[in-house]
Amino acid sequence: MLNLIKVAEIVKSSNIDLTEEDVLNFLKIRRRWPIVYPGGQPSVEIINNTATNSSVYFFNVDSYLNYEAWKKFYDLGFTSIISNIFDLTDQLRELNQKLIYATGCNINGNFYFSKVGQTPSFNYHSHNYNVIVKQIYGVSDWKIKDKLYTLKPKDTCIIPKNVLHKVISKNENKLSLTINIHE
Repeated sequence: MLNLIKVAEIVKSSNIDLTEEDVLNFLKIRRRWPIVYPGGQPSVEIINNTATNSSVYFFNVDSYLNYEAWKKFYDLGFTSIISNIFDLTDQLRELNQKLIYATGCNINGNFYFSKVGQTPSFNYHSHNYNVIVKQIYGVSDWKIKDKLYTLKPKDTCIIPKNVLHKVISKNENKLSLTINIHE
């Protein structure tokens, strides 16, 4: 049986030093961000004001990210979901290896990256997999099940599979790392 508390401790103890400028620079690596990965997962999306995801407005006809078009949405405060990020830095690669060795499970990491402004999250929802969230910078308020949590830099939380959750506010620029663990 997977020990989510132990896995969350690995995440919490891992140092992930990233700034807004780092993430913006990652997104300038154009061919790193196809409209979808081979498995069908979008590489970069925004959470729009209907609390759904969208990416059609900022990919070129060759199916790679148009950074300038995406950046306009970011500057307006839309939250971006940046998928499959464990290859971007040595710290993320190291964390990924630790998680694989600790769980023996398929691990996926995403960033939720945003400025203050638009809808911070999807509506109240759940997943059929476990999620561990680590706040890299900024502060965000979450509702998980019936409890409210404030995540500050370096805080982590566990969202077990099938548990309802959502971010209810983001009052400053933020970067969150979500780790999806498919058992």
